[in-house]
Amino acid sequence: MGPTGSFGFPIGFLKVAKQMGGNKGYIARHRRAWWAVGLRSPAPILATYMARRPPAFVRNAAAARHLNIAHGIYPREPMGEDLLRSLAQHLATVTTIQQGRTYAGGLTKFEPREMERLLVPGPHLLATAQ
Repeated sequence: MGPTGSFGFPIGFLKVAKQMGGNKGYIARHRRAWWAVGLRSPAPILATYMARRPPAFVRNAAAARHLNIAHGIYPREPMGEDLLRSLAQHLATVTTIQQGRTYAGGLTKFEPREMERLLVPGPHLLATAQ
């Protein structure tokens, strides 16, 4: 097999497939390409989701966009820097490994549903905790 492009396909594969009409089939016309990742705005807080420990929650000070390396946490109410930092610290302190799904070998995964179940104090409680 020859050299590959950035998605692991042999160079020219997509070009040849398009020349053969692959882009005109039903699935190609009605579904998004599997490799086309939609980028949301940068999440104020990022959380790891797979490890042998509880998730790490960090303030996304660099405004980095995440793909599938972390979960993004988007507060529903506007929060200043101090509240965002306090929220990340709170989640890092109270989240336990038992709140995720543990697989063979001890790997724990926090799916979006597990993250949604984490208790989050309101902004007024976060402000008093500072």
